[in-house]
Amino acid sequence: MKILVASFQCESNSLAKLHPQKHDFEYFRGDDIFQKLAVKEIFLEKGYEIVPTVYAVALPSGTVELDTYHYYAEQILDGVRANPDLDGVYIFFHGSMEVDEIGSGELYLLKQIKKLVSDKCLFAISLDAHANITDELTSYADIISGFKTVPHVDQVECQLRSARALVYCLENGIKPHAVTVRVPFLLKNDTLQTAYEPLKGLIEETLSLEAEADILTANLFLGHCWIDAPNTSASTVVCALNRERAEQVAKDLANKLWATRRDYRFLCEAELPEECVKRAMEGDEGRIFITDSGDNTTAGAEGDRTEILRLILAAKPEKPTCVAGITDGETVNSLWAARDGEEVSVAALGGLRAKVKSHGDILGWTKEIIGKSLTLTVGNVDVVFTEYRSAFIEKGNFDCANVDLLSYRVVVVKLGYLFTELKPFADRELFALSDGASCVELARLGLTKIMRPMFPLEDFEWRA
Repeated sequence: MKILVASFQCESNSLAKLHPQKHDFEYFRGDDIFQKLAVKEIFLEKGYEIVPTVYAVALPSGTVELDTYHYYAEQILDGVRANPDLDGVYIFFHGSMEVDEIGSGELYLLKQIKKLVSDKCLFAISLDAHANITDELTSYADIISGFKTVPHVDQVECQLRSARALVYCLENGIKPHAVTVRVPFLLKNDTLQTAYEPLKGLIEETLSLEAEADILTANLFLGHCWIDAPNTSASTVVCALNRERAEQVAKDLANKLWATRRDYRFLCEAELPEECVKRAMEGDEGRIFITDSGDNTTAGAEGDRTEILRLILAAKPEKPTCVAGITDGETVNSLWAARDGEEVSVAALGGLRAKVKSHGDILGWTKEIIGKSLTLTVGNVDVVFTEYRSAFIEKGNFDCANVDLLSYRVVVVKLGYLFTELKPFADRELFALSDGASCVELARLGLTKIMRPMFPLEDFEWRA
């Protein structure tokens, strides 16, 4: 038997200004894709022939432009065209890739592949927990498995779950049935964390269901609120050995998910930026983090907004403070020749005088160095400017920028919820309800293409 393997991912943000370019995708071809994908051994141990095609994954950004999309999609399709006798297809998607003029990039690619293979070919996909599931997706994907953790730590397990289900169906001549139920709520993504109730219990229920002989996968998808598209919402997807069972379980999970819609809260203090800065300045904890949620680079925002930086500079903190990092290639490059300790004028801050603290690097999403950083000091405030968009999600990001995370009492990062890697360094977390492309206040996003009614924009009763 022959199975094609690929991964093509970019979480889109309709409000973001930066569209991902070809060079923004981490890219592997052929057998090198298994440096990033975990499914190879699952297929090899059964003696299957693997057709490895492309691994192309970009940091969350704006919508994907058509030329960039086709550049990678066509490489996957070329692999299919060269192997029309495929028995199976496995693709690791995100599930919220929005492509200009096309819509769902995942759905479009599955449709194109389907045209090139036999009706007996089975399709298995893995998706992020924040996937926006289209109504048509289960007409083209036989097996769908999503992450069960937010923040995400089970990407490997999710891949293996789909791959094992695909092998099981191929080995036993089974054509599985996948059913999706759209759940009309769209909540603040940063309130949806799976280690806490009510999601904790619901995720445990999906695991119990998957232990039953007739259920291949049972999934909760929480939706991705920063894409203005018809398929933007929460959903449930169940893959089972018969359609009636899949429909029954998908509806039951959908009703239970809907019943929790009023129960989600921020797990830390969530306030307007002015209040977050005030609390950080007054707090006596060892180290306080502020997350600039509206400019969250891990949700597609540019990371270039200076609102919270200006509030902190105006507060003239007595505590050592770090703002990391602000995307501003012009500042980095124009001041790069200045020596550490030299005083400079910062045009981006209205000509404010600052001292150069350190020259450093910035890490990409996959821990590779992607550009330069320049840290400037104003009073007790260190500001890390980055040549390109970056996400300070762990201590290693600070180390590469040549700043000492442990030396600060207040730290500002361009995130939503604080990443697991930073939590050990945080004695207190403040979630700033700031403006920007990843603003969490749904009413301020101007969504016009989503299905309506949609909770919490409207309050209504619903049952699957």
